Amino acid sequence: MIKLLVIDDDPIYLKMIARALPVDKYQLVFAESGRQGIEKAHEHLPDLIITDVMMPDIQGYELAKILRRETQFAQTPILVLTAQTGLEDKLKSFEAGADDFLTKPFEPAELEARVSVLVRRLEALRQVTQATSAPAEKARMIAVHSLRGGVGTSSIAVNLAVSLHALWHTPVLLVDLAMTAGQVALMLNMTLKRTWADISGMTPDGLDADVLGSILSKHESGISFVPAPASLLDAEMLAPETLGAALDQYAGQFDYIVADLPHDFSGIGLQALDRSDIVLVAGSPDIASVRAFKIALDTYASLGYPEDKVKLILNAIFPQHGLNKEKIQTALGRPITLTIPYSPDSFVPAINYGQPIVHARPEEPVSGLLEDLAFFLSREKNKKATPEQPSEAWRRVRRRYQKKPAVPGLL
Repeated sequence: MIKLLVIDDDPIYLKMIARALPVDKYQLVFAESGRQGIEKAHEHLPDLIITDVMMPDIQGYELAKILRRETQFAQTPILVLTAQTGLEDKLKSFEAGADDFLTKPFEPAELEARVSVLVRRLEALRQVTQATSAPAEKARMIAVHSLRGGVGTSSIAVNLAVSLHALWHTPVLLVDLAMTAGQVALMLNMTLKRTWADISGMTPDGLDADVLGSILSKHESGISFVPAPASLLDAEMLAPETLGAALDQYAGQFDYIVADLPHDFSGIGLQALDRSDIVLVAGSPDIASVRAFKIALDTYASLGYPEDKVKLILNAIFPQHGLNKEKIQTALGRPITLTIPYSPDSFVPAINYGQPIVHARPEEPVSGLLEDLAFFLSREKNKKATPEQPSEAWRRVRRRYQKKPAVPGLL
């Protein structure tokens, strides 16, 4: 039976919620104020929380933020009830760490449906967590970088991480290091339950497995992730050395780490770049990206990174008039590993609805390209041996390879 905490200062809505949810599925606990809701949460440790926004003491958004700061409620689904509607309220719910919001007045059937979805998601994430085993060796780390925004680095990082888990069914961590308006959580349709802000101000010596585990979130695809903070002030308090120590500890817990980097060579970005086995540099087929490619490549060389550590990804973000791929390669003196074709009908809905293409629509051609890229970047021991129980993603890659590989040296 699911234990559900309902927080609302309106007794009419408390009764409506009680009547809407089957008594054989849900054990309901009620609170009539925000403070009482926090007390009841600590007392009962509910599986799911429903909270109103407008309450006289603590509003629902603030209540969600308070609970999200505590480890025991970091993954607890929270449904916000609000009399307001629109994009602004959805963003407020997202930033507060709520999983969903429902507008008052609501139909009982819709409330039950929303709660059922959150319960199924919670059960799926619990199964994923229980099935995850510790890696046998240090993680392979892949950084996705660009000195120019708007070229799809976040989309590439998210889909790469999801693909790696789908291929090998091993622990994969996605870290959002774009501390100014990072988009990873949004692209996964996940809220900011815990972020890097929760270890801001800490020194490397203060980090341990419990602390770092408390800021991890789980996606239904199976990957773990750490989102960037919603506040730039919180992001600025995270010391690069603390981030580096966190990445070192995570490297012992995961098989693969994918990092979505800021568009610069700041201290945060350098911590990930220095630790990465592979750096994917993304750009579009225009002169500004070619210049950004060149500056990035020169900087990597000055940092002493070997050439084979850096791979170039060309993302066609506009339909026509792009520079010729061969001319770009000639100008840079480096090959382009993969070209992603212009695919607005795939990427735009995926971003708007928070559904990674490779997870929601794996049969699409662009999903195949991203899966192939994930295979190409995988450890040699993974690529060379046929898994005892091949995943569907692995089977798709194999079928495409038997026709024509999209990534040179795929297998």
